Parts: sequence; structure tokens; C-alpha cells
Amino acid sequence: MRDAKIPFIRTSAGCVKTDAVFKTASVCRDGLLAMTWLLAISLILGACDSAAAPLPTLATVNTRAPVASATARMPTSTSTPLAATVNGQPIFLSEYQSELARYESAATSLGQKAEGDYKARVLTALIDKSLMLQEANAAGIKVTEAQLAEAYNKAISERGNEAAFNQWLTANFYTADGFRAALKEGMILSAMQAQIATSVPTQAEQVHARHILLTTQDDANKVLADLKAGGDFAKIAVARSLDQSRVNGGDLGWFAINGLTVPEVAKAAFDLQPKQTSGVVKTALGFHVVQTLERGTRPLSPTSLALMQQQAVNKWIEDLRAKAAIHKFV
Repeated sequence: MRDAKIPFIRTSAGCVKTDAVFKTASVCRDGLLAMTWLLAISLILGACDSAAAPLPTLATVNTRAPVASATARMPTSTSTPLAATVNGQPIFLSEYQSELARYESAATSLGQKAEGDYKARVLTALIDKSLMLQEANAAGIKVTEAQLAEAYNKAISERGNEAAFNQWLTANFYTADGFRAALKEGMILSAMQAQIATSVPTQAEQVHARHILLTTQDDANKVLADLKAGGDFAKIAVARSLDQSRVNGGDLGWFAINGLTVPEVAKAAFDLQPKQTSGVVKTALGFHVVQTLERGTRPLSPTSLALMQQQAVNKWIEDLRAKAAIHKFV
């Protein structure tokens, strides 16, 4: 099974490629899910390509309840058509349609088709943006006209000149005013990123562990038997593991409890003391044998910190959705 397809993990942060399959080695934004505020930020920071690497845009963790909602206004034949309301705040149908057009255009530019339930994902992204902007407004986060003008001029510079910038606006279904508004929203959300960065501890209890990934329970049991008979873990990993970490003897390095994208493996490693080996651990990828080498409190690596920040913001957004009054009309 040495040449079997090597698995990899996709997280909510975008596309993840790994040397050790469980640890984020590089993260890029999903080129298709280029919502308004992501486009605004990416134009300033540089668009993410397949070799990309900017950290995910994060929003603040805030336990305050969302803004009290008003009764959602149902669209009528005489009102401005709505795609949704979020705590009484409208998402206009025209905004939703523009985002759909951007999504479809991005798919085409990548030689792909917009497949699956992408329309629902676009609407969810707009709802999440609305929730986060409501929180930012309540927290008093502001962008001055001077800051906005500086960022707008930088966006023009990033495209080379104003003519190229205007072409980009047209290609991405923006007017100058519409992009300026999107840019302002992106800057507000970027400011919230700084808040979440300070809310996640930079040190945590961590373990240094390694693992062997097998296809079947029987294969994993054979590995356990070989280890009990005195077999060398690293050599067995090199010869038989399906994970890319096999080149390092299955070594996953140091990580916190939330530092892997496969939580069952992380939990198994944390349940062990140094030099102990787990039983068979079943996950969506297959069957694992895990061994913990060391443990202790250590600074988080930039990769682990970024992953934990993303997990924190995902949880925060989920909480906002659960508390919000959301009405969808498309």
C-alpha cells in the first residue's frame, strides 16, 4: 500500500497542503469563495494563488450577544428585493447576485465550473459578513476617510495603474464606489483580526508525537504486534505509513490539543504519557497507531497559532449564527 493515494486535509481556512498531513504547512484562500470583503483584503495584500501563504483573515472573539434583532421585513413587490435579513439588517438581492457573479467568474478564470451548492455558500458568506460587521459596529471599530483613501490608493498601485485597476473593477463586477465600500468593510474586519490574535494564548500544553496511518484495522493490528515485538516505530512508519509524514518516521512535531486537523489523533496523543503507544485509532483517513514522545508547555508555532485562531473564529461565528435572527428569501 506504499503507493496508495496520500490523503490530505482541507480545513475551513482554505486549501491546505502538508508535509505531515495533519499540520497546516501552507494556507491559501479559496479562490472561488472570493466574497466582497475577501477580495477587498486580497487586493491590498496580494491575491492568493496556488503557492500562496497569507494567514486567514480573522475576526474578533466576542462573547457579547448580537445586536437585538428587529422583525425581518419580508420582500414585497414594491420593496427593494432582499436575499436575506440578519438581525433586521438587509442583504439586498442585487448584492447577492453580484457575489454570485464574482464566484462564477472566479470559477471560469480557474478553468472550473461553479458546482455544488455554491449559491447557498455565497449567501452564508454574506450572512457571516453581516454578523461580523454588526459586532464591529457595536464594538466601535471605525475606519477613517484618510485610512480608506490610503488603502484605496494602495489598491490602485497594486494593480499597476488606474487604467488596470478600473479594468479589474469591471472584471469583478464593481463600481468604484462599490469597491470603496467593500474595501472599508474589509479593513474593519482586518482590524478585528488583531483583536482575535491577542485573545488566543501564544503558549499551550503540547505534545511531540508521531503516527503510522494504515488502510485497515488488520494492518494497524499487525503494526501494533510488530511494535510490541520490538520493532522500530520510525522504520515501520517509513515502510508502511500512508501519510506523507512517513518521510520523517511519522513525526508530527509539537502540537497543542487543537493543533491538528484530525482531532482523534490529537486526543490519542494527549491521552498518552511520553514513550507510550496508543491502540488503534480510527479516523476518516483510516487507522492510526500513535506514539507520544514528549510533552510540556511551549510557545505555539506560527502554524499552530494560525490554526487555533481560525478554530476560534469559526466557533465565534457559529455562536453568532445560533443567536441571530436570520431570514433567507432565496
